[in-house]
Parts: sequence; structure tokens; C-alpha cells
Amino acid sequence: MNYEETLSYLYNLERFGIKLDLSNITSLTNHLRNPHQKFPCIHIAGSNGKGSVAAMIQSILSASGYRTGLYTSPHLVDYRERIRIGDELIDKNFILDFVDDLKHEITKNGYTFFEVTTALAFSYFADNKVDIAVLETGMGGRLDATNIVNPLISIIASISLEHTNHLGKTLPQIAFEKAGIVKNKVPTITLIENKEVFQVIKDVCAQRKSPLFVSLNNSTEKSIQYKPLVRGNVRIHQLVVDRAIFDFGEYKGLELNLGGRHQITNACLAISTVARLKEIGWKLDNKAVRDGLNHVNWRGRLEIFERNPLTLLDVAHNPAGTKALVDALDEFFPKKKMIFIFGVMADKDYPSMLKEICRKAKFIVLTKPGYKRAADPESLEKVVRKESKPYKIIPDVKQAYIFALKNAESNEVICITGSHFTVGEFLSEEVRS
Repeated sequence: MNYEETLSYLYNLERFGIKLDLSNITSLTNHLRNPHQKFPCIHIAGSNGKGSVAAMIQSILSASGYRTGLYTSPHLVDYRERIRIGDELIDKNFILDFVDDLKHEITKNGYTFFEVTTALAFSYFADNKVDIAVLETGMGGRLDATNIVNPLISIIASISLEHTNHLGKTLPQIAFEKAGIVKNKVPTITLIENKEVFQVIKDVCAQRKSPLFVSLNNSTEKSIQYKPLVRGNVRIHQLVVDRAIFDFGEYKGLELNLGGRHQITNACLAISTVARLKEIGWKLDNKAVRDGLNHVNWRGRLEIFERNPLTLLDVAHNPAGTKALVDALDEFFPKKKMIFIFGVMADKDYPSMLKEICRKAKFIVLTKPGYKRAADPESLEKVVRKESKPYKIIPDVKQAYIFALKNAESNEVICITGSHFTVGEFLSEEVRS
């Protein structure tokens, strides 16, 4: 098989669906002689922001001179975005050889797309002798294929209602699944946004004798007792659409190459993780933190695609993520209404997402990325009608943008959002053209 055929073969493994079970990945990694045991790692779960936190940590570690692997999902344009060392994406020949060698095992055992991709990441990092890897869960945590590692630190980022068919219908149930990445006597770092969620994480950590640290208390419940890794508060000096300057404890005047208050929260999780790594002997100075945050590159997060008219890309894909996006847009553009291009997966709570968007929208273009789980625009239409917002259905993402361009005033803002797949398809079209 050539590279394109190999990718088609991998994507075709999605027919095996999602298996929340560790027996498959254990069997597969045993066959590969357990590559995940050959490098230290940091493991991250959460509903929103875990990819951003992972990218920030990797950027800081790389700035310190460590050969750092990063495993995230999903990708936007190129499958290889999921697996990288430093700024370099995984080598195509490694993917070809890996799949070719394993094809019989994959077919025989029915391994899923995510299981094979996770094993590929483990093998690539082991073969390339990374100093450390930062691993993001795919879904949940407890039964996620990444959860066979024994990390240096477990991180639980922001938690909200998502994947309720798989993870549970309530925040505490989802928190329990995410907290499944907590390991015996391995430190856990989280943030406090919800008292019930924090209690679940606290209980799991107590059962597993995992020292629990908190980066920030963003809840209204200020009486909760916790151990901070970085002492001091956050002070924001500047916040623009694609950048922030802030202090966090001893770290003064940090420049973050991502915009939005939610990204400052994510940065505080990353900085707290670095503080813990320093405590256990990793050589990480303040300059590395500063350089890592200043140069972190994480696409599709309030990304400026075009400046006239201003066009933003954001992969917000659930109600909490969409609220964070709209709150940020409200802060940056308080007097402007916007044109949104919205495409979403059918299994998401898109009525709640669209209600958030309608707070800020002048006009909504409903679209549909070419992915089997994508919601039909006609389903979205019912929600927008209830909110009495003007809209148009244009199923093709690129054509939806062309329509928005023709109808936007020069001082208006266009935002493409709703899913990684919507943003990814738009970027893929741009790459091709």
C-alpha cells in the first residue's frame, strides 16, 4: 500500500466503532513489546482544553531542550498532526511500515482506529527515544486506549457534559470517567470549576493515594481547601483575540500565543504541571515557560484566518466550549454582531450550542462537513428558527464561507465553528486551493 491507501485503510477501521475497553490496546501493545513503557509521560483528560494544555506543556518542555512527543486527537488537516516530536509530524514511512507489519493482527483482532493510532504513537515515541511524551485521552479516561500508561503526572482539565451516551448523563458521572486516569501514588493536577466535579476527583485521588494539586479555583466556592503548585493569583494585563499577557504567581508578564480567558486557565494548568516536574528533578526554568507559551502553535483555537473581513476559526464542539468562545468574542467585540458558519456532529448537544451562538450572531450559515456523524443542516434549522435568527443553509463548508464573505461588511467578523471536522474541512479546502 502507498501512503494514501494506508490512510484509507486506517480510516476504514472506524467501522469497528468505539470500544471503551482496555483489553484490545493491552493485547496490541503486548504484541509490540509494550512501547508505552519505554518513555516517561504526562497524561491528560478533560472535556475542553486538554489539547491546548497538552500543546502548551509540550512547547515548554521543547523550549527546555527536551525531546518531547505529543499525542492528540482529532487532527484538522493531516492525520500526522496527531503524533509529533517537537515541531515535526510523524514520518510517513513509519506509518507505512507500522501498518504493513501489523495488518494481519489488526484484521484478526478487530482493533479500532483509535487503538491502532494510539499504539502507533507509543511505538513512534519509543523508537525515536523521546525524553518525555504528553498524551491526550480520546474519550473519557478510565477505559480510553491511552490509559495503559503509568505517567509522571495525571492532569484533568475542564469537565462538562459530553459523550453522554458513553460517559454518563451527569457531571459527576463524567468526572468519574475522566478521573479514571488517576494512578496509585501518581500526582494529579486539576482546576476547580464545579464543587461536585472536584469532590469526585478528590475522592478518586484519596482512594488511590494520589497527591492532588489544583492550579486555579475558578468556582464560586472559595472555601474549598486545596494545595496549589504555584502560589499567587492570575493578573491579566492584555487580552486580544489571538494573544494574552498575564502574571501567574511568580511568573510575571507571560505572553501566551492563544487568546481568550479560557486559554489563560489552560496555561495555568500547564505551568502548574511544569512546577511539579521541577519538584521531581526536571530542569525547567522560567525562561522555558516564557518561551514555550509565547511560541505555542495550536490551530483552530480563536485562530485568525483572514483579517479583512476578520475571519476566525474555532473548534468549540460542545456547549461549554461554545460558551467560552462566545464569551471571548463578546469581550473582544462587544458592539459587533457576527456571521457564524456552523457545522456540528449529530451526537452533540447542538441546540445548546446554537443558543449560545445566537447571543452574538447577526446571521448564521448552517453547513455540514463531509463526515458520517455530521448533523444535517435541516436539524439545526429548527433551533435557529426558534431563536428568530436569520440563517441560510449551505451544506458545502467552502461555499458557506464564500457566501459569508460576499455578505459581510468590512468591519464585521466571521467565525467558523461547531466541530474539529468543520474547521478541518475548511482548512483542507484552503490547502487544496
